[in-house]
Amino acid sequence: MPIEPSEKFPDNVTEFKDGVPVSVLFDDVYFSKQGGWEESQYVFLEGNEIQSKWAKSEKSTFRVGELGFGSGLNLFVTLEAWKLCKNPMPVEFISLEGYPLTKDILLSLNASYPEKTLWFEGLIRSYESAIQVWRKNPSENLWTYHWNHEENQHSFTSHVFFGDIKECLPKFPDIHSWYLDGFSPGKNPDMWSLGVLKKLREKSNFGTSFATFSSAGFLRRNLAELGFVVEKKKGFGRKREMISGFLK
Repeated sequence: MPIEPSEKFPDNVTEFKDGVPVSVLFDDVYFSKQGGWEESQYVFLEGNEIQSKWAKSEKSTFRVGELGFGSGLNLFVTLEAWKLCKNPMPVEFISLEGYPLTKDILLSLNASYPEKTLWFEGLIRSYESAIQVWRKNPSENLWTYHWNHEENQHSFTSHVFFGDIKECLPKFPDIHSWYLDGFSPGKNPDMWSLGVLKKLREKSNFGTSFATFSSAGFLRRNLAELGFVVEKKKGFGRKREMISGFLK
């Protein structure tokens, strides 16, 4: 049977609990009100040694791949780090999202981090416009936005594909560092399946790194079997462990 619009783009996929958006579908938070920014820095930037790679890379453009765009928190954390570099290289931040959030939900990220420059009106309008196009024509499922660096005018470009991960991930270019940030494996197993990891491996090259808050045993084993070196590290805050590594 064909999928009805209400099933393909369900309403009410998010609710607020204690001022933080929570996915009704996956029963998990989009970001932590306390320490979420610092956790993203710790797990993804430090876990991938992103700033060190930017300083040493000989690539013309550095590509970060993210599984799970959500509120855009990791985008903004990475963008801020890039803006603070004195002479940064061009960066592409490539993500995917099956259930893009509405304006009021996105603005809750601003409310949680009022000292940061996050979702501004023009950026939200651009994002919402791309979502509307996708809902009318699912084959047109890409949102793109550019920021220029004040010092050298190099660009930081965000690309977000809308839709199911099985359809979006094959459209990614080769990636230099991965942020594996879907909802927890126990609540969203499709995001962490062996099939997804195999496709991720296809989009990786020698030395491509990854980092994730999860340290699930099956995830460690599958990544290792696909050729990644997997290292356990201390998790952020109360989380005991996380993993990171690279393709050997």
